[in-house]
Amino acid sequence: MSTIKDVAREAGVSLGTVSNVLNGKVKVKQETKDKVYQVMEKLNFQYNMTASSLRTKMTKNIGLIIPSIVNPYYPELSRGVEDALRKENFTLFLCNSDRNREKEKQYINALLSKGADGLILVKSKLTEKELKQIGLRATVVLVDFDSENSTSFCSVNVDDKNGIIQGMKLLEQYGHERIAFISGLQDAYSSICRIESFRKCMEERKILCRPEYMVEGNFSWNSGYTAAKQLLSLKTPPTAIFAANDLMAIGAIRAIFDSGKRIPGDISVLGYDDIEVGNLCMPSLTTIHQPKYRVGTEAVKLLLQDVNKEELFDKQIMMKTRIIMRESVGFVS
Repeated sequence: MSTIKDVAREAGVSLGTVSNVLNGKVKVKQETKDKVYQVMEKLNFQYNMTASSLRTKMTKNIGLIIPSIVNPYYPELSRGVEDALRKENFTLFLCNSDRNREKEKQYINALLSKGADGLILVKSKLTEKELKQIGLRATVVLVDFDSENSTSFCSVNVDDKNGIIQGMKLLEQYGHERIAFISGLQDAYSSICRIESFRKCMEERKILCRPEYMVEGNFSWNSGYTAAKQLLSLKTPPTAIFAANDLMAIGAIRAIFDSGKRIPGDISVLGYDDIEVGNLCMPSLTTIHQPKYRVGTEAVKLLLQDVNKEELFDKQIMMKTRIIMRESVGFVS
């Protein structure tokens, strides 16, 4: 098994430099970092800060980095991670990246410097090269990651393409053709899948995909409210609004209510996620269910299999969606 001395010798740098790279010290030049990481990969070097002093022990600490603690989707996913880790006597450290690349990197370096055995990264903004470098130091599991184009990492995804298809079939059954779509920020695999699947569904059904019916939000209820107001002001408004997450759908419901229109009598609203608050709005929100809690538990399952050097039978897990029928979708009037 390769040692830190082997890495230093092969890279032509000092032990201190290799240590600084492993600790995420910013003073090391990028070209030196790249050289050290290349050697680590070549030698199949595995390093754990705590293991360097305790040798045979693990810290039993795991880091989870999510995009936003405010969005109710992520606490449920995080609870799945926490519950699964507690059963195995692991401790969870939860970090909120705010979809900020530099903040994500800082948290990763902090977790690795404390000897975290593994990381679960949700909607990571890092490059594949950076993720591979991190994987040399700890087990990495990615949630919401384009595993179709990269099979190098363990990942857990939800079948968002099919989730949109399920929603579109439902709207079609209720006679809707003038369908608007409020998309989220196009900075994650799932967001791109949803808008592409929506466009494809419209094309396959030979329904005109009107540019004015495509509005981008940022996953907040405020953006859903603003988008719906914009859609309602059109000369020919849609008969249905499909929002890429429940918070935007709830914002749309409020905008429709403030405009004096009825749901679903005048316009239907369909959400995506199935967060608990969707049950509380009036009318209650029809939505596409994502198995948020199970996404968390499955991510832990993959991570611990790798941490414990068990055989991985399936590195990429795809979770299914389903329709939750409530009150906000009805027939075209």
